[in-house]
Amino acid sequence: MDDGSGADVRVLHVDDEPSLTDLVSIYLEREAGDVDLSVTTSNSGTEALDRLRQERIDCIVSDYDMPDIDGLEFLRAVRSEHPDLPFILFTGKGSEEVARDAFRVGATDYMQKDTGTDQYTVLANRVVNAVSQYRAKAASERYGTAIEVLDSGVYSLDSDARFSSVDEVFCDLTGYDRSNILGRRFTDIIEDAPDKFEAVFDTVTSSTGPETERFEAVLAPGPNYSHDDLLCEGHLAARPTEDDELGVIGTLQDVTERRRHRDRINYETRLKDAVLDTSTSLMSAEADEIGTKIEWTLQTVGEVAGLDRCSVYLYDDETNVAARMHDWQSGDHTDHPDRISLRDARWLVQRLHRFENACLHSVSDLPPEASNTKQVLADAETGGFVSVPMVSNWSLVGFVVFDVVDDGRSWTDTEVDLLRSVGNNITHTLARQRRERELRRQNDRLEEFASVVSHDLRNPLNVAKGFVELAREEDDVTYLDRALDGVGRMDTLLNDVLTLARQGRKVGETNAVAIENVVERAWKAVDTGDDAVLIVEDGLGTTPADEGRLQQAFENLFRNAVEHGSTSNQTMSGDAVEHGSTDRRNPSDDGSESGAAEGPDCHADGVARNPDILVRVGPTESGFYVADDGPGIPEDKRDTVFEHGHTTSESGSGFGLSIVESIVEAHGWEIAVTDPESDLGGARFEFDVGGVRSEVEPRFSLSDD
Repeated sequence: MDDGSGADVRVLHVDDEPSLTDLVSIYLEREAGDVDLSVTTSNSGTEALDRLRQERIDCIVSDYDMPDIDGLEFLRAVRSEHPDLPFILFTGKGSEEVARDAFRVGATDYMQKDTGTDQYTVLANRVVNAVSQYRAKAASERYGTAIEVLDSGVYSLDSDARFSSVDEVFCDLTGYDRSNILGRRFTDIIEDAPDKFEAVFDTVTSSTGPETERFEAVLAPGPNYSHDDLLCEGHLAARPTEDDELGVIGTLQDVTERRRHRDRINYETRLKDAVLDTSTSLMSAEADEIGTKIEWTLQTVGEVAGLDRCSVYLYDDETNVAARMHDWQSGDHTDHPDRISLRDARWLVQRLHRFENACLHSVSDLPPEASNTKQVLADAETGGFVSVPMVSNWSLVGFVVFDVVDDGRSWTDTEVDLLRSVGNNITHTLARQRRERELRRQNDRLEEFASVVSHDLRNPLNVAKGFVELAREEDDVTYLDRALDGVGRMDTLLNDVLTLARQGRKVGETNAVAIENVVERAWKAVDTGDDAVLIVEDGLGTTPADEGRLQQAFENLFRNAVEHGSTSNQTMSGDAVEHGSTDRRNPSDDGSESGAAEGPDCHADGVARNPDILVRVGPTESGFYVADDGPGIPEDKRDTVFEHGHTTSESGSGFGLSIVESIVEAHGWEIAVTDPESDLGGARFEFDVGGVRSEVEPRFSLSDD
């Protein structure tokens, strides 16, 4: 193979498989297009380092898994001698950890080996692009060095380090007039550590010291300097003066922007490392660790980025409200609001719905039409902020806010992109949590169905089969009635299993539903008999829901109350309407019910009645409850009543409350058995439909589908 000495681009390919290096060399040279590219090969990292010291190399392509030193060790060795030389890790045994470590060590690019020859075209393009960028950077640095020399101020110092002459560039650079600087000691205009300059000066002027010395100092700028701080880099060189006294000539450059750039690069590197670390942690988090890992992510990124607060909000597009789910703050600052009505932050929402980042150096920069958003931020004492959308399945499901309380924080494009990555990582983590939870629910339902088929259905099937055989053997059709009981039992079980399967599916579209209307329709749909009374309290309001499924939940609870209701004649307090219908109540401040007829067992029409079953539905702070005056549920059984098969009724299938729980979970709500009402003493089921919870988030399309 040609040694490539006259080629435009020389590539060193390192791989311990000679047949592969030959193949890659042929394809790279052929696929480089108009670029004259030549490839030399090495089969070990040690050999490659020797060639690198002897030959001109423009780019290295290296395998990872090699016998003497692996690709990362080889990369470290290269970087110790060639900090910017393009290096592409081209490996078939890589992983996310290998890629992350490679970029940390200083890899230019990372590419995994694949089957087919198209990969070599991609690799050739990456090599050419990397070399082009490397050469452009080198040319820019050479040009910048020349400009810096032209912009250097020149001055001379006497043996006491006093200015004896300065040029115009020095005066323009420092902001001093010549008349104000001549005769002053150099240390007079140094703000910090003047002793370091004196040490450099003494070294240059000593008979045994080097001819030139470099120093860096923060200077106190003169009255004509327009900025706050002035970091300078200078060089001193000893020279004899006309009277044979030792003097010093020096140059001075303003490197303030260079330092800021260097600090910015270091900061962005640390922030990038923090984002990589937290993303790895989030990807490996177990289901019960996700909330903790998200808040650790916010803290880690917030501390590296010098932020004051970070918050994750999940967005409910039906109520147009975002709820704060996870947060972190440094120091004693005002909390971000728990809930944000996005009608009050339209300027922000418009950008989030376009999947754009919202970035402000100061809240005062908001345009006049953003007055509502400005008020929300002002109430939260926000100075500057970045807000990134959480996008899943092409829908806005939330956003993450990173902010500081002081004005004037600048945000670079790289910084904002990294913060956007944090928001994406959190979104993907919540989506994974949702998928795993849904899979567990599906598995649980499959286990329930298997149990029904293997056990619950087998019993009534055996009963029906046994009585049919008796009817045939004894020619007695009366046994068929017993067989029909078993068939009816099977029919009930099958219907409930199908209902459970359908109601457990995640709720899609919902509408604002008047709970009171759904309650009354559900009561009419249930055979409650003549001795059951429903009381509906005022204030139930509306909630976004699938109306049909919500009615099914109420029907099951009402049927449960009727089947397990009290057979004793308990006295109903208040003014219930006729048996089997509904009554609307307004609780008074003292807990009694207004509008009651005289006498606890009197009806509004004056007829005394003692209903066997009393059911009441009323509002709570975060939803509503359904209570009855039946025998109630023992405290040690409250956690098991929603399990399928749990029933105390001979005719029950044990699926009624399991279906209710499935409907509740499908809406993203919660249901719990709570302490009974003091005046009823029976069972009480409380629905929590308020707030947005990441643990139960079917309203949000947190998926990658």
